[in-house]
Amino acid sequence: MPKVLITGANRGIGLEFVRQYAADGWDVIACCRDPAGAAALRDFATASQDGITVTALDVLDHATVDAAAETHRDEPIDVVINNAGITGPKGDVAVQQKFGDMDYEDWVRVFRTNTLGPMKVSEAFAANVAASTQKKIVHISSTIGSNVEPVAQAQVYCYGTSKAALNKVSTLMAGALRTRGVTVLAMCPGHVKDAGMGGPGADVELIDSIAGMRKVIAAAGLADSGDFRRYNGETVAF
Repeated sequence: MPKVLITGANRGIGLEFVRQYAADGWDVIACCRDPAGAAALRDFATASQDGITVTALDVLDHATVDAAAETHRDEPIDVVINNAGITGPKGDVAVQQKFGDMDYEDWVRVFRTNTLGPMKVSEAFAANVAASTQKKIVHISSTIGSNVEPVAQAQVYCYGTSKAALNKVSTLMAGALRTRGVTVLAMCPGHVKDAGMGGPGADVELIDSIAGMRKVIAAAGLADSGDFRRYNGETVAF
């Protein structure tokens, strides 16, 4: 069976990736900061009985990334999905992402989560991916990280710059891993109806976003490595 590793697997986009891959018979390594507190993920893994391994991994704590990599050492992993991410200040305190009111400590935390985290996870599991059949690393990004898309002008410095940097990481990583046969993609899930990120006012259903991204991931090959794609397969300029 093919195997996928998903970070931030305890809710929203990550949990839906777990559900869909498991339903298709994949072995799933579902990673989250606190497995004991991830009730929805735990319950789903228990109900599934086989095929889902819940692993502790906090992208802000690199020791846990290394420990997870050691736990799964020598296991070929066909697809690594770097999904774990945060928006930074939002709602009533969203002003802390705007010019003149920046919360610089939060900016560093968002950057470490959304940019450095995927880089560390990719480094830790690159050998697993290179040893697999499908050989793919996917970074869940956002069009807010584009300098071309109109939405990129949203005044969210923490989130926008972290995703722009992640897109650059993705293109550089594509070059670094090409000789090992690894395809690297950045993907925008769309404005998803996810309580943790997009909220109920978003225009893309969670199930459709993940199904679309899975289709793009499945079809991608080395010729596509370094691309930034929307969930519907469109190329995103950035």
